[in-house]
Amino acid sequence: SGGMCESVPGLYVFGDSLVDVGNNNYIRTLARANYPRYGIDFPTGPTGRFCNGKNVADLLSEKVGLPSPPPYMSLVSDSKNLNTTNATVTGVSFASGGSGVFTGPEALDNSTISLPKQVDYYSMVYDQLVQQLGSDRTQTHLAKSLFLIVIGSNDLFSYFNKDSKLPGQYTVQQYVDRMVYTLKGLLK
Repeated sequence: SGGMCESVPGLYVFGDSLVDVGNNNYIRTLARANYPRYGIDFPTGPTGRFCNGKNVADLLSEKVGLPSPPPYMSLVSDSKNLNTTNATVTGVSFASGGSGVFTGPEALDNSTISLPKQVDYYSMVYDQLVQQLGSDRTQTHLAKSLFLIVIGSNDLFSYFNKDSKLPGQYTVQQYVDRMVYTLKGLLK
């Protein structure tokens, strides 16, 4: 059975509402899914997921035998320091509903956690893993871990929004090329 799946030690999730497991519950934004109809398939009710039950991140973690990655924002104290350790070893979700590759005037919603900010948060988790496991074990751990990245639809919504000034600045191709260029940099 299991095979390859048994060797996945962690799942790290970056993205938007399709994979958000509740980060937006912890930030000041209108992009929230913590009220009824959302989460009706969870015994506890709304979870901050933008769906009625489990999302892709949950299903993937289940498939590889890991707990659902907790929302990063649930792990940080007011001082923005991680206040828990073992949760980050099996994975963390940085995803934020409404977020995108771009920030600033190009973003659909600047009150959410953009991909550049998600990457910043990941680097804090990385530093914590190095403290916890040492550099070599962290490298081995992350090399075997899965990184799920679901992002970009909100950037396209931002471009095609009827009030958008972006089509006056870029052709669709130029805009998509900028998205890809930005995403490549963040992936590195």
